[in-house]
Amino acid sequence: MNFAYTKKVLPTGLKVVFRQMKSPLVALSLWARVGVKDEEPTKIGLSHFFEHMVFKGTTNYPGLELSRQVQTIGGNMNAGTSLDTTNFYIVAPENCWEKSLELLFELINNPIFDPTEIDREKNVIIREIHLDEDDPEEKLVTTLYQEVFSGSPYERSILGTKETISSLKREDFFSHLESFYHPSNLMVVVCGDIPENQLYEKIAQIYGNEKKTIPNSFNIFPRLSKTPMKRIKINMDVHHHYGAIGFLGSSVKQKEEFCLLKYLSVILGDGISSRLNARLREKEQLVDTIHTNFSYYQESGIFSIVYTFTNSDSEKIEAIIEDECKQLISHPLQEIEMNRAKNLLFSDFYHSFETTLGSAELLGRFDTIDTIDTLFRYLGIIQSIQLNQIYDVLKKYLDFNNFVSVIINPEDHY
Repeated sequence: MNFAYTKKVLPTGLKVVFRQMKSPLVALSLWARVGVKDEEPTKIGLSHFFEHMVFKGTTNYPGLELSRQVQTIGGNMNAGTSLDTTNFYIVAPENCWEKSLELLFELINNPIFDPTEIDREKNVIIREIHLDEDDPEEKLVTTLYQEVFSGSPYERSILGTKETISSLKREDFFSHLESFYHPSNLMVVVCGDIPENQLYEKIAQIYGNEKKTIPNSFNIFPRLSKTPMKRIKINMDVHHHYGAIGFLGSSVKQKEEFCLLKYLSVILGDGISSRLNARLREKEQLVDTIHTNFSYYQESGIFSIVYTFTNSDSEKIEAIIEDECKQLISHPLQEIEMNRAKNLLFSDFYHSFETTLGSAELLGRFDTIDTIDTLFRYLGIIQSIQLNQIYDVLKKYLDFNNFVSVIINPEDHY
């Protein structure tokens, strides 16, 4: 697979990443370096709310007209907010790339933030907050993040709270726009079969050449430390038990450790051949489902083990999980296990990178929270992983004296 791409920083400070790809579709993705971690405590949820509001009307396309324009050219448009970033994208036929680019920039250049729409959307987001509170899987993950990332902005909910959402005013959206949506804080990623020189010309035509200087609005991220062992039990109106264990992990900037934790996650809990599935679900039959995940962010990460069970003892399940981690050292990985993990990680990467949208998302996310270089070093690091490296990262991060356990039980469980 050809990984070639170009990256330019325009006179305005806007970064542009382009990857030539043979495809009938072009993906255009706009990334802003702003997420939950950059919000003021009284305005938690603003980044996500902002993402919603730019689709509610702009100067040139009132109401839902912009969405209609995207549909007219056969395109698909969406957006997402994370702890570190906010991004907007359009995927459309390659011959409509210029119109798509105009519409993408229109979202952040000319939003009107209609007061009536703000009030209406407040109710939508507050309902979304309530739905998440009643969803056991969402409650499980939210609680895990709050505890593992305690004392940092990463403990916050992307949706915000009922109180912070209710208090947001129209001027808050304009202030957010000015603080974070200036050229030097933005990146455009375009993947598709279009003329590269025309792309830069079109961006200059839309975005002009004037460079804005905006004061640094970013918050200083506090140093995180491991959480002493903590068990949390929650009763909800559910029929099954839900469990999760979380460990503080490395940030994406710690390139080798970040790759090793992704690899370790596959070994332990990705698929029926993984160690935790083989023992807890197939052999012991103590869980109905179990999987692991390493979620990485700009400043830190979280290694999580999530499972469901019916009649088991959660502490017995935790003890077996700990034992399986120790077994990785006392009973070293076999070559077949190591190759399986590498093959799954490579397959996942290639599957994402072979499409225009997947490629735009990977390039955009990595260059926003770190550098594109990390994305391509990832493959080399995974390929060359040695057993001693796995042991080192296992001992450093999966410390069973410093982890958070969250269990959700049915309300009638005693």
